[in-house]
Amino acid sequence: MASNIPVFRSQFSSPNEEALGRGRRPVVFDILGPDWETSILPEDLRLVLHVNPQSMSIKYARVVTRIQTQGGYVEQHWGDGSQNIDFDMVTGGFMRLYTGLSNITGTKYGGGRRETIAYDKFLDALALFHNNGSVFDVNGNIVYQGILKVTFDGGVFLGWFTNFTVTESAEKPYQFTMSAGFEVHKEIQVWRTTLAPASDSSLTYEIPDAETGQIPFDDLGGR
Repeated sequence: MASNIPVFRSQFSSPNEEALGRGRRPVVFDILGPDWETSILPEDLRLVLHVNPQSMSIKYARVVTRIQTQGGYVEQHWGDGSQNIDFDMVTGGFMRLYTGLSNITGTKYGGGRRETIAYDKFLDALALFHNNGSVFDVNGNIVYQGILKVTFDGGVFLGWFTNFTVTESAEKPYQFTMSAGFEVHKEIQVWRTTLAPASDSSLTYEIPDAETGQIPFDDLGGR
C-alpha cells in the first residue's frame, strides 16, 4: 500500500535508471582500485548527482607517438584521444518539506538548506573531488591511489579531477553553481549494433594512452 506521507526524492533513484526503463540516463561516478578494474565502493553504491550536469565538454586531441630510430623519427598516429572534460553543474533547489525553498544555513527559523537532498548531493560531489580516488587510513595517510570512473551514454572515462569551483550568488539564492575539470587518462567507448550476434551485441574500443600510445587490445577490439 502506498504511503500518504509526503517525501522528497532525488531525480535519480538508481545508477541504472536507463536499464530500468524509466527514460532517464544519469551521469554515474565510481571509484576504482589500483587495478583500474575493481570498484572499491559497495555493489549498490555509486555517486549520482541530484540533477545531471548542465553540460559536459569533452576535449579531444590527436594522439601521436614519436619514436627516435637510427634512421630518424617514426611517427605513429592513433587518431583522436580525449584529454579532459569540463563539467558545468548546479545543485538543484534546496527544497524542504512544509517550508519550501531555503537559503539559510541554520535550523532556528524553520530549517536550513543543509537538511536538503540537494545539499547532501553537493557534499558527496565535493568529497569525491577532495579524495580524488585516494583511500586514506585513520591517520590521514594515503593507503593506495585509485582512479575515478565517469560513465554516461556508453562512454567510460577514467581519470582525476583537476579543479572544482563552487559559486554562491545573490541572483540564485536557493542553489549552488559548480564547475569542475576532469583530466582523462583513459577512455573506453562502447558501440552497439544490430548487425552483431545477440550474444555479442557490443564492441569495446579503448583509446590509446596519451603518454605511451599503447593499446592493450587485439586488432578485433577484444581483450
